[in-house]
Amino acid sequence: MDYTFLFLVILMLFAVKSGVEYIAVGIFVLLLFTSKSKYLLAAAVVGGGIALLWYSGVNLGDYGMIVTVGGLFLVLLLIAKKESDQPQGYGGGGMFG
Repeated sequence: MDYTFLFLVILMLFAVKSGVEYIAVGIFVLLLFTSKSKYLLAAAVVGGGIALLWYSGVNLGDYGMIVTVGGLFLVLLLIAKKESDQPQGYGGGGMFG
């Protein structure tokens, strides 16, 4: 499984927390343009939503960390779903496949 997309979402969140919003916007645009399936596009939107919540300073109280971890877990599930939809190749590889 390719975790690059999740890594970029986490980098986007770090950029928002550091106060470098233009880097976060750049990473979000990069995620949107490099998404090759609808699942990756949905993962980019979820990551952008989490970053927007952090940027806007919405006070979620005790649920702030739960929402963040839940959103990152949703991104991970969307990436896993994208990986499971890819067709398998013919044959087993190996010497006779």
